Parts: sequence; C-alpha cells; structure tokens
Amino acid sequence: MGFMTSPASDSMKEIIERLDQRIQTVDEERWLSSRYADDQARHALIVLYAFYYELARVRVVVTDQTMGQIRFQWWRDALRELEQGAPRQHDVVLALAPRVLERKVDPTELAEIIDHHEAAFLSEDRSAEPEGRLAVSATRILGDSADGIDAIAEEWAALRRGEAPARSQPKMRIRSTVRPAVAHFRLRHAWKKGRKLTALQKRLSVLCAMLTGRV
Repeated sequence: MGFMTSPASDSMKEIIERLDQRIQTVDEERWLSSRYADDQARHALIVLYAFYYELARVRVVVTDQTMGQIRFQWWRDALRELEQGAPRQHDVVLALAPRVLERKVDPTELAEIIDHHEAAFLSEDRSAEPEGRLAVSATRILGDSADGIDAIAEEWAALRRGEAPARSQPKMRIRSTVRPAVAHFRLRHAWKKGRKLTALQKRLSVLCAMLTGRV
C-alpha cells in the first residue's frame, strides 16, 4: 500500500531524523516553528505532523473512495494495535508509540483527526480537513492552549492552498509556551496581501512571531 516502513534495527533517533527531514520537505512552515521547541517537544511535534501528513496525502495517492477508506482504516487499526502494545513496523507508528505512552499525544484526538480527514476526502472538500484540531493537539504537546487558534489554523491553511478563507481572523497574540506550535500562522498576513515570501522571509516571519507572540 506504499506505507513508509522501518527496519526493526533502526533506532528511534534514526526514525525521528527521517521524519524530521520529511516534514522539512513537505511542510516547511510548521517545521520552521518546531525548531524553537526543546528536543522532546520538537520530536513530538514532528511525529504529530508526520501522522497528519500521512492522512493528508491519501487524497493525492488514491482517487478511488474505497481505496481511500481502506487507508484510513489502516490507520485506525494501527492506532488500536499501538495502544495494545503492538505497534506496526512503520516509521510514524513506531515514533508515535512512546509519545502516546508519555501522553504527549492523545490517541483519541488522533482517531478524530483520521475521521475528519476521511470525511474531507469523501466529500472532496479540503476546507473540512482538521487543521484546527491539529493546531490544538500541537499546543497540547507544549502543555498549554490558545483560545481561537483552531480558527486561525483553518484560515492559514486555506490561504496556503491559495483559497479565500471562509472568514478573516483578527491578529492574535499568543503566550510564549505555545509559540513553537503556532508561530508559522503569522505567514497568513503576508498571504492575505498576495505576497510570495522567499525562504529567508519565511524564517524571519516565524522568528518575529516567536519574539513577539503575534500571529
């Protein structure tokens, strides 16, 4: 089915490094924010984003709804087996296992993310993808929360896709504790103006959000 597998001999460090490189490639904005977290939190964020990416890419790798549902069910089964102490030989699943044990990520929240991704896939409506839920889960990894961050996440995602958001969200100032999970949302202000940022400008924008808390 094309899932990423991991040799049993690979260390967790090697798995995390692979996932980190992958998120840097496919989800650079979130990856940039995660750089400002401590090692433990950064690794947990990267694993969460890698899990989300595996679900998001279903719409790209399959067009048949039945095949898509099979993939989503694979992840439900993998989560259930993980909770039973028998994680599948897959980079993301193996990396999730200790984060679930440490309660850095909640398997119930992960299951809800699967459900919402499947619904978005079946309805062919990307605006229904659970960007808000992902943002909330990311802030919880850092041991805090930010009211209204789910709505900002949905606006940010729409703008990144090149779509007009359903509703414009006001600027927001966030506490320092959660900034490594949400600093990239500051990019939405440039995207609203139709600006295409260079790699350096993206990094400066995320840095500014980390320093000021304004997203």
